[in-house]
Amino acid sequence: MTLPLEDDSRPPYVQVADYLRRKIQSGELGPGDKVPSSRELQEQFGLASATVQNAFRMLKTEGLIYSIQGRGSFIRRPSAEGGTPAAGSGEGDASADASPLTPDEDRYMRLSMEVEDLKFQLAGMKQDMAKMFTLMQKMADHIDGQENQVPEPPSA
Repeated sequence: MTLPLEDDSRPPYVQVADYLRRKIQSGELGPGDKVPSSRELQEQFGLASATVQNAFRMLKTEGLIYSIQGRGSFIRRPSAEGGTPAAGSGEGDASADASPLTPDEDRYMRLSMEVEDLKFQLAGMKQDMAKMFTLMQKMADHIDGQENQVPEPPSA
């Protein structure tokens, strides 16, 4: 399975986060369930590790998942109030995930996401440039072909 990269203009990390978010919202992944590992998602979608990690960061920021070093990432339990995830919920919840991000961590996350977005945009630009180069080459070949077919003036 691959992400709809050609059909979706969003950066790949946003697409991965949305894919996991839909699994959570549909109940396919429930509170306490282990999220597919970064490596599994990399192989499934053909993405870089940093891309998947940015998707995980996004879901952590939203309070949907938490991580335990050496064990993986898990779905948070919803809070009792309104169904939104509880910041400290989940068995074995790591304290670093329960507290808000520090300003440096938040800045790092935002910059990482911007870098991923820029990489995605750059890849699109490279594809567009390759298409333009091919079109220019075809036009040059066409013009060269017309120049070679110019009839010689009749001799008197």
